[in-house]
Amino acid sequence: MIDYHTHVGTEEHWGPRFIAESRKMRASGISIATTLPQHRAATAQLERCVVLAFKSIALGFEVPNDYVAEYVRSDPQRFIGFLSVDPHDPGALEELRHAHRDLGLRGIKMSSVYQAFHPMDPRVLPIYAYADRHGLPLLLHQGTTFPQQAPLRYARPSLLEDVALAFPELRIIIAHLGHPWEVETIAVVRKQPHVWSDISGLFYRPWQLYNSLLLCQEYGVMEKLLFGSDFPVATAEETAAGLRAIVGLPQGTHFPSVDPERIEALIARDALAELNLT
Repeated sequence: MIDYHTHVGTEEHWGPRFIAESRKMRASGISIATTLPQHRAATAQLERCVVLAFKSIALGFEVPNDYVAEYVRSDPQRFIGFLSVDPHDPGALEELRHAHRDLGLRGIKMSSVYQAFHPMDPRVLPIYAYADRHGLPLLLHQGTTFPQQAPLRYARPSLLEDVALAFPELRIIIAHLGHPWEVETIAVVRKQPHVWSDISGLFYRPWQLYNSLLLCQEYGVMEKLLFGSDFPVATAEETAAGLRAIVGLPQGTHFPSVDPERIEALIARDALAELNLT
């Protein structure tokens, strides 16, 4: 099993605004902080997993590239580190080069909504160009989130079509199926050959996920979905069990079912070569 979406970071990486706005999430029992030993224990049974850095100047949130790189070096056969830069940072390109060349991080994590930028903002285009030139996949949280100051006007997955057209060889992964705009994500994934999506952080909304997976099946894009847990929100084992439970959701009704073989293929998918991560 390969988990394409895991986080590390504790409250020491969060600014006061993010801490204040995350209280509702934490009060509902959703874990969004994890220590490195907790991450290592939770991912011990995985063949490989992506570990994400992240930086948002707007929210005062930063899990540094150096922090992730040092952790990845502790188990380089399993961990794949993704760097993060914020296009509002005047030193973003310099940090990008450092994190890639010096730290050895192999992909990029960004988010239009968390980082408050339009996906085709001129400040972000050189970052895409660097990723395209060096074969770095780009994981984008392109969808909703809880902080009040995270602008939804930048969050629609359909906005990424212009990115894919401008950089046709750039490998793009849309996180969380772009929820709640899963239909837009599916349309973009279907049209653009190097755009993928992960299904992390969705199984605990089973009706929504059932409809989304059924639409993926009907549109013929199940093979472009990637397994992800969004750890520490959930573990890989919990996510796999949640996906398998979707198969039985319409039992006793006339609703169609999601093909269980396609669910198993999703859970076991190895797309590392397609994403330039081998």
